[in-house]
Amino acid sequence: MHIQMHRRLRALRRFRSLVVEKPISERAASESMDVDGADINAGASDSDSENDSDDEGEIEVGSGAKQSGKKLASAGNKGDRSALSPLSLDSGDANISPISQANIRGLFMPLFEHWALADDTVAVNPQLIHESIQTIGSLGAVMPWSQYNGALRKYLGMVKKVPEMEKRLSRLVLSVLDSFHYDLRQVKVDDAGRLLHNPSAKAEKRGLEQKASVESEQLQHEQNQLDDEDENQDDGSNVEIDTEMQDVELTAASAKERQAERIHESVVTHLLPELKKKVSSSSEDNMALRAPMAMALVRILTALPKQTMNTQLPGILTTICNMLRAKAQSARNATRDTLIRIIKFLGPAYFGFLVKELNSSLSRGPQRHILSYTIYTLLKELSKIVSVGQIDYTMEDLVGILIEDVFGHVAQEKEAEEWTTKSREARVHHGPDCFEILAAVCSFENVRVLLAPLRDILRETDTPKRTKNVDNVLHRISIGLNRNRSYNTDSVLKFCHGVINQYMTMSQKSAKDTEKIKAEAELKRLRLRRPNDEEITVFMKRADVLVKRDYLQANAHRFVEFGLGVIYYGLKGNRFDVKSSEVLGMLDPFVDLAGDALFSRFNSIISLGCKIWTLLVRLPLPSVVSGIPVVVNRLFAIFRKSATSNSDMIQNCFKLLASILRSSHAEELMASYEKSKKSAEATAEKTSKKQQKQQQREEQQKQARPLLEDSQLRDLIDFIRPDIEEPERQATAFNLIRAVLSRRMLVDSLYTLMDTIRELMITAQADNMRELCRLTWFQFLMDYPLGKQRLNNAMTFIVQNSTGYVFESGRMSALEIMGVIVNRFADEILLPNAAEPFFLGLVLIITKDDSSRCREMAVHLLPQLIARFDQERLKRVWVLLDQWSSGIVDSSKIVENAASDSAKAVREAQMRRVKMRELGRAALQCYGIIAEPLGERFNSRIPDFLKTIDAALSVSLRTWKQAEAKLNAAATGQAVDLEQLAANLHSGADPQQEALTYWETAYMALNTFGRFAKATSARSVGDQGQSRIWLLAMSHLTHPHAWVRLAASRLFGVYVANADPSWMLEAESDSSSSVVEDAQEEWDVPVYAGKPKYVLMSVHRLRELAHSMLIQLSGRSLAPDLGNQIVKNLFFISKCFFTAVPTVPAVDANKVVSASLSSFDTAGNGADDSDSNSSDSDHENEDDNSDVDDDDAGNAEAADLEKVPAERSLLWLIHRVGRLARTEIIRGRGATEKRNYCFRWFAAIVTLIPPAILVQPSYIMPIISSLHRTTEDTQVAQTKSLVAVVKTPEQQLADLKDLASEVLKLVESRIGVTAYTSLVNKIRRHVDTVRQTRRERRKQLAIVDPELHAKKKIRKHENSRRRKIEKIQFKNSRSQRTNIIVRRAPKA
Repeated sequence: MHIQMHRRLRALRRFRSLVVEKPISERAASESMDVDGADINAGASDSDSENDSDDEGEIEVGSGAKQSGKKLASAGNKGDRSALSPLSLDSGDANISPISQANIRGLFMPLFEHWALADDTVAVNPQLIHESIQTIGSLGAVMPWSQYNGALRKYLGMVKKVPEMEKRLSRLVLSVLDSFHYDLRQVKVDDAGRLLHNPSAKAEKRGLEQKASVESEQLQHEQNQLDDEDENQDDGSNVEIDTEMQDVELTAASAKERQAERIHESVVTHLLPELKKKVSSSSEDNMALRAPMAMALVRILTALPKQTMNTQLPGILTTICNMLRAKAQSARNATRDTLIRIIKFLGPAYFGFLVKELNSSLSRGPQRHILSYTIYTLLKELSKIVSVGQIDYTMEDLVGILIEDVFGHVAQEKEAEEWTTKSREARVHHGPDCFEILAAVCSFENVRVLLAPLRDILRETDTPKRTKNVDNVLHRISIGLNRNRSYNTDSVLKFCHGVINQYMTMSQKSAKDTEKIKAEAELKRLRLRRPNDEEITVFMKRADVLVKRDYLQANAHRFVEFGLGVIYYGLKGNRFDVKSSEVLGMLDPFVDLAGDALFSRFNSIISLGCKIWTLLVRLPLPSVVSGIPVVVNRLFAIFRKSATSNSDMIQNCFKLLASILRSSHAEELMASYEKSKKSAEATAEKTSKKQQKQQQREEQQKQARPLLEDSQLRDLIDFIRPDIEEPERQATAFNLIRAVLSRRMLVDSLYTLMDTIRELMITAQADNMRELCRLTWFQFLMDYPLGKQRLNNAMTFIVQNSTGYVFESGRMSALEIMGVIVNRFADEILLPNAAEPFFLGLVLIITKDDSSRCREMAVHLLPQLIARFDQERLKRVWVLLDQWSSGIVDSSKIVENAASDSAKAVREAQMRRVKMRELGRAALQCYGIIAEPLGERFNSRIPDFLKTIDAALSVSLRTWKQAEAKLNAAATGQAVDLEQLAANLHSGADPQQEALTYWETAYMALNTFGRFAKATSARSVGDQGQSRIWLLAMSHLTHPHAWVRLAASRLFGVYVANADPSWMLEAESDSSSSVVEDAQEEWDVPVYAGKPKYVLMSVHRLRELAHSMLIQLSGRSLAPDLGNQIVKNLFFISKCFFTAVPTVPAVDANKVVSASLSSFDTAGNGADDSDSNSSDSDHENEDDNSDVDDDDAGNAEAADLEKVPAERSLLWLIHRVGRLARTEIIRGRGATEKRNYCFRWFAAIVTLIPPAILVQPSYIMPIISSLHRTTEDTQVAQTKSLVAVVKTPEQQLADLKDLASEVLKLVESRIGVTAYTSLVNKIRRHVDTVRQTRRERRKQLAIVDPELHAKKKIRKHENSRRRKIEKIQFKNSRSQRTNIIVRRAPKA
């Protein structure tokens, strides 16, 4: 059913496009007309119209609308649904249609009407109804007039008969009206719209003339009968033929004219009145549906002659205006939308008439609110398309309506507290918005029309409410003028200059002064008059006789504010071309006007004057230089009169003063002042004392004054001091302070202000506040003279707060300013005053600060500081570092020496030990930070640096091994888990276990040596002094603390990056590499006497490294960084081992597999035995004794590394990693971390080993067995891991299975499908065999050894119970995050 409906809708659209499409000839004919074609559906209602674009067209509408009509019609407003499109007219009776009229009339119209007019008894899809209505409208475009008129009248008649279908019928009528295509503009009518040749009158006249001429023709026929017989018959026949041809042509032309006249007569006589009657119905029911018909009426009128249109259109517009009286909000909204579309279609020529009609229609009570809102909506839409000045002719009517809305009875109703209404129009205030729109679209000559009513209002009253409204309207007018598209600089400046001049003087006089002047003038006039006893002056006090008071003078400042506002917005909006000399010449007089505004009695005018002066002082105007001293004095006068700076006027004054100080004009004034001062001093030296005093007096009167005097600057600082702590005003205050600093004005109170700003730089809570303080204080440090004591105090202040301030934000702010000082200060200032304090402060932050952000900033800043040090200061640094690093060795002996003393002495020794360890760590960190930036200057310190690293690692290794040996010797029961204790330690904590005392020292030493190795990569593996350090670092690979393990692994990553796998063979062939002295102590490393770069490249060292890496991989705390580094290091070791593997001749891999599978039980049994045990233990809950045996065998292999030949080292490593992966499968309880890294290493090894070697069972079986076992694993981890924070155990297992599958695919691609399939099948058969053997063994065990069988059964149940408990605990730990505790109220 749905498919059938879809096909039907598509057929309707295709049919409509076929009907609407025109032939080329007719399209060209229509394009030559004045009205271009448009889509027939564009005028429909919003719900029925389609999204078809309208062609641009031009239409003449009404008298005087030619210019606006062109723009509006050409605007056609593509995509603008509120704009009407012109009708598509044709010169003939109907368009040429590919479908005959008979088929349209008898076949298609009934079918479409059946769907469009279906009642509730017939189930029709609403979309099908819509498409049918649109299609009927399209057919109207090709109908002859008789059929078109009949269909239209039929639908109009049905509206009355079937009221329940009024909505659908209205849509149908609109669709047919939009397809009106008869061009009637050439019909000849009189001024009233009546036909000049009425067909009925012409017939009557013709009948009378025929009757009078019949009698005369009969008499003449008898008299001329004889004369006619003598005429030539041939000539008579030719005349008759010509006459007939002319009659035929005249008949065709007259037929078209008569057809057009009949249509015109029908439209005017029947169609338009009926539509008007429909639209103008007094019923408000479905008025929202009737309003769009007015749009169709207007469009039809455009197809009629101009005279008819001018006669009919006013009545239609009046009818629409009357529809706004409706009480329903939806009806008024629909009517307003209709008016908007009509006025945008007709153009601004009809806007004046529409305003008058709206004013007369909506004249009472709440209707005035509807009127003002409608005017606003019309102006808002019309302002987008009209040109400037096109609606000037109706400005007075509009201003009258708006004045009443803002100041009249309408405004009083809106502002009344008891006014309650649900009308949308009465709840909004759009009067000021209308004034802004009018100012934006009117020509500048008509601005006075907007201002005249406001002047009259200000003349009549000075009440605050009305004057506030006037201020708002003037403000909006000034904004609108700056948005005017025909903005003329000349006119605007002249107008504003006249307004400001006219009202400035008036505003400066008070009302009392005016009354006094009037009284004095009247008294003077009376005195000049001759005394006359008959004349008696009578003073009347009646209200109707008293003269009204004029308030214009009291309100004159509002027009001054308006004029200044226009200038300000013009300058701010860059409406003036300040690069033009003419414009600058016109702006120059406004310097004095804006300066006069500063002397006004009104704060608003002072604020605008400051804003304008702030913009003008940046321009090259000649009047600015002479006006700056006057303005500055006036600003300080304002400051002294003001009690607080918390006002817009004072803030604008601050901004103006800052702009003056930063301007180029201020530089000229300062230069002239300095020049005159120097000349006065030079003259004074050459003259006597008396002459000197006299000249000083004269020069003081003549010479230029300074920009700010000392007293003024002190007052300014005292006045602005409270603002620097206020968030709303601090930006302006700091701008002014920095402007003062830029002029280097010196006064004692300025230093006190800078001390306050320095404190705020640390203690302020806001980031922007601290930044402003830093910029200001640093500018002060760079530009102002500072004594040695003051500078030292400043540097000390920075260091103290960077290390000891409580909050992190303050310490970071101190570090920020410290970085700026280090980068910007010259060496002669930085090094003597700040070098050592800054160095010590940064070291203290790096070692002791709790904030990681502060430590990172200090680490970033310390190299920059050290790079500025000279050789003398570097020597001091080396002395400090030597003293600190010596504490590492001394701290290990201090407790041993105090062991025989009292407990108090032991505690004091332990405290000294902690401090010495901290200093040693600080030295190690400093070495690592400063080694790279010093470059070649660090070469002389390399031996001492290496000794420090050696000492730190030796102390750490000795303390760790000795303490571990003591613990192992004293362990009677469960051994101490050092790795677990190390996991609970954090940085800076004092470990209670002696073995972990120097873990931080070892960590810092390894990191520092790693940085040194990266910075000096060419020497990192070639220095003799580094050999022992590499061996010590190798010993720390198995340190209990995870951080030390990670640092050691990263260090060997640096070694690997500079080493080559071929070095292993070179190291074995080098005889000197075997010369090794044994260690003097058990914990110490042996002395290496070979080439330094081969220190770790012997087979024995590489096996020890690999064994240590595997211990790291099997540890509890395996972080992702450590795991990835282990994989990289093991892969390099594998490449080294691979160089010793003998090459295998290239043979078919499948043959090698088939030949070697027979030996799988002997060669691969050891590799897969653990896997078989794991399967059995997992699925059948068996014990893991066999795996313990495998692990013991692995430990035996680790103890006898020397017995493994070099060519089998890679095979040994593969078996060890495979055993580690299988051990996690069996004992890991679902853990996946170790297998994840093992499988990554497997993937790297598979790509390294050639297929001919890889296919051997001894190589491939340990890899495939663990991978294959993991792909079938279903056990989920029940313990927390480091990755569990990000992923759930299920996700971890799924990722591991995906990784195992990818590695197996890689193996398959390397050895071939056949060999891979054979190996997998062999593994499965072997596992099944082992499982079957174990089942039989367990069955026999119950008979052979019942006691052992019972023990295993008990252990099995205990393991099951333990797994259940762990599972429950794991679920509870996961649900604790989301549990919600609901507390019930106690029962009464």
